[in-house]
Formats: sequence, C-alpha cells, structure tokens
Amino acid sequence: MTGHESFCLTNITGTGKLWRFLLIMRLMPTKSLQVLGAGNFIIRHEPWFAGRGEEFVDLAKTAVLLHDIARFDEIRERFLGAKGPFDHSVAGGEKLRKIPLYSDVRITLPIKHHGHLIGDFYKDEEYCAIADPVLKEEVEKILFLIRDADKIANFNLMMYDQKMLVPLFVPYPEEVSDKRRRISAGVLEDFWRHQPVDRRKIRTRADEMLGYVSWIYDLNYGSSAAFCLRLNLVDMMFDVLQRFHDDSGLNGKMRRETGDFVRERFGFSPLPQS
Repeated sequence: MTGHESFCLTNITGTGKLWRFLLIMRLMPTKSLQVLGAGNFIIRHEPWFAGRGEEFVDLAKTAVLLHDIARFDEIRERFLGAKGPFDHSVAGGEKLRKIPLYSDVRITLPIKHHGHLIGDFYKDEEYCAIADPVLKEEVEKILFLIRDADKIANFNLMMYDQKMLVPLFVPYPEEVSDKRRRISAGVLEDFWRHQPVDRRKIRTRADEMLGYVSWIYDLNYGSSAAFCLRLNLVDMMFDVLQRFHDDSGLNGKMRRETGDFVRERFGFSPLPQS
C-alpha cells in the first residue's frame, strides 16, 4: 500500500469488519462526487487549464470522476479476505483500457498511478515512451489534478463528517501496534523532510493522522491549496491530530511548518491568518 492510500483498508478484517465495510460502500459515491467537485474547482482556477479546449476539459473531468472505478473491487476483495495485494489504481487503469470510450492514455495512465508515490509514475514504461511532449504534459497534469482533488475530498470527508474519521481513516486503538499517544520518530522524520509519510513507518493513531496531514506536501496546484484554505481544512486537521497525541507544542510547530512550506511554494498559507 502506498503513501497516498486512503481509508484503513488494511484493517478491514479487524474490529467492526462489517460496519467498516458498509460505511465505505456508503461513502464511495459521495466521495467520488466530492473529488469531481474539487477537480472542477482546480480546472476553473488553475492557470494551466485556462484556455484548454472543451474536449480536453471533458476528458480531464472524466478521468477525475472514474479514478476510483476499481475501488469497489478492492473493498470486496479485502472484505472477503482475499490474500495478496489488490491495487485499485492499476486495476482501474486496466479496466478502462479495455473500454474504447475511456482508453485514452490521458485517462488510463493517471488513474493507474493516482494512488501511488509519484516516482512510480515517472518510471512507468508507457509514460516514458510517450514521444509527444504535449501529450506527455497532459497526462502529467491530469494525474496532478486527480491526486489533488482526491486529497481534498478525503480531507473534507475527515473534517466535515467526523463520524467517518474512526474507523475509516484512523483505526481503532486495538488495531495499532503502538497504543501510546505519540508520534513515531520515523513518521516525524518524513514530515520534517516535507514528504508524505511512508505508511510502513506508521505505528500509532497519531502517526496515521499525521500521514494524512503530510499529503499537503504532495499538492501540485496552488488552487488546491487555496481550496483547502477556503474550507479551513488544514487548520482543522491539526486540531484533530491533537486528539491523538499529547504534545501541543509539537502540534503547533508542525502547523507552522506546513503553513511556511505552502507559503514558500504557492505564495500564501493554507492556514487562516491570526
């Protein structure tokens, strides 16, 4: 599972298996529409998309809407206790590749890698083999669009429907290997390096929550950060993070670090000004 995976699917066979499964199934249509809404906001406000033709914009919106087309398959496989990995990103790209209407590489490749670390995308043989620089850029920009919109939708679901927070995003206490109210050193190391937390380092519930916060470092568009500010998502996420660990001073330092990073990258902070 990658550093950009959402929902505690690794724990779907743990406590409350059926409850978690039903929550996820109920949530998926809502989440897909929220991803599309965030994607539409980015398309309207991001300079790169300005002046793009209607056909290209429709194609980009289609990729955003269909990005989780294989998520139900993944959830079913995990619920049934299937052994071995199931990558809904890869499965979704392959599924759409077989449907002529959606087989455009600007749809299939972004969907294939929307849940992966970005380095996996840049090493993809099909992507590397694209000779047309315009097409190659369009594939990349649509991938960025999906990844940003997906993050915003997850942030929004966590913050504005907090009954979903546990167990869909943060696991139950008995499901983590370290039950202390602390953030692990390896997770903090990733955070201070301005990179998404490596899920293999997660030990505590606070680690899990900080892993989501660290997705801020992976936003690609200034309009995405602006949308987070508009909904007050980053500030709220740090408030929620504080519920899972006891170091308020550290929480404040991380909050400021995130604001400084986004300000340096995009020219403004995603946190409300005091």
